[in-house]
Amino acid sequence: SQNPSHAFTASGSYNVTLTVANSASSTSVSQIINVSAGATLSASFTYSPASPGVGQAVQFTDTSVGTPTSWQWNFGDGSTSTSQNPSHAYTTVASFTVTLTARNSSGSSVANRNLAVASQGAIIINHTSIRVSIIPSEWITGAKQSLHIAYGHTSHGSQLTTGMTGLAQWRGALYAWNNGGTGGALDIRDYNGNFGGLGIANDLGSDISGNLDRTAWERATRAYLPQHPEINVVIWSWCYQVGGTEAEIQLYLGLMNQLERDFPSVKFVYMTGHVDGAPLTGNPWEIATPLRNQQIRDYCIANNKILYDFADIESYDPDGNYFGAKRVNDACDYDSNGDGVRDRNWAIDWQNAHPGEWYQCEAAHTQPLNANMKAYAAWWLWARLAGWVGQTN
Repeated sequence: SQNPSHAFTASGSYNVTLTVANSASSTSVSQIINVSAGATLSASFTYSPASPGVGQAVQFTDTSVGTPTSWQWNFGDGSTSTSQNPSHAYTTVASFTVTLTARNSSGSSVANRNLAVASQGAIIINHTSIRVSIIPSEWITGAKQSLHIAYGHTSHGSQLTTGMTGLAQWRGALYAWNNGGTGGALDIRDYNGNFGGLGIANDLGSDISGNLDRTAWERATRAYLPQHPEINVVIWSWCYQVGGTEAEIQLYLGLMNQLERDFPSVKFVYMTGHVDGAPLTGNPWEIATPLRNQQIRDYCIANNKILYDFADIESYDPDGNYFGAKRVNDACDYDSNGDGVRDRNWAIDWQNAHPGEWYQCEAAHTQPLNANMKAYAAWWLWARLAGWVGQTN
């Protein structure tokens, strides 16, 4: 034809010749065409809104590279689609794993993301809540003006506050916090052990001596709040102790629920524990940890609670790549090839690939990027508690 189209099947240099002719004669011209290899197929996607409710349409957007030509979506509730950018509404409150399989002539690639469908009153802070730059500054200021937070934790939980300290040093006074909220900062009474100075509890699983005690935190909370009537947010974190039994986590949930009833002017923030590798064999708490974290997650989604999903945040890098199925641990180490050995670290890899897009800070048991993300999500939480309705990530 006069103006043909052709797709080369391999990279290389090709000598393309055009010969034209009429009734009198013919002539030819040649040109070298350099064909480069296309980008490797890699499936990825985003969804909006970040925390959908039951019956709310969720828009899924394909962001795969490598020019896929077909798409297979599994929404985790039995529904599927072959559209490139489908929309789907969920009918029940739950957590769903959404899978996209992208294909082209070179093969296929799979991407998975967890999506929490919450009841309308729930506030779920997870890996979709780390874009601190889209939180309107007036809601950050509003949080600083209205919230008085008491936070009980040990080393793992310190990632929130050391990350927040680093963020304020990196981005300025807008993100400042201190004990008492002086100078226009956010008021966080930060107790790294010995909550409230009461000599009762260190974190959600230990007493003041560090012994395993799953109710000391509740006793400390009840002793603390009457002494501090200005406190309107209480948040506690786990160390390793989330990897208990179903009954032990139900005890935690029940105690939290009763505190909400007894102190209705205080917002109580539930929390999952850190990831612990999810091995098939090994220490019992490691095997139990993902199950117990999911138990907390499901309860909060179903019962309109406020959840800071510590485990979910450290299961993803900032680009939304999921490592929760790759034996990821709290240090961000993971098994990259399925041989059972943690041979890569997602946070170090991302930090090396994105200089200038993260900041150094103290980060107990982990990498600075993980604490960065914990700080971003913490500010998302504070803004939501101050009244911000949230925004799609």
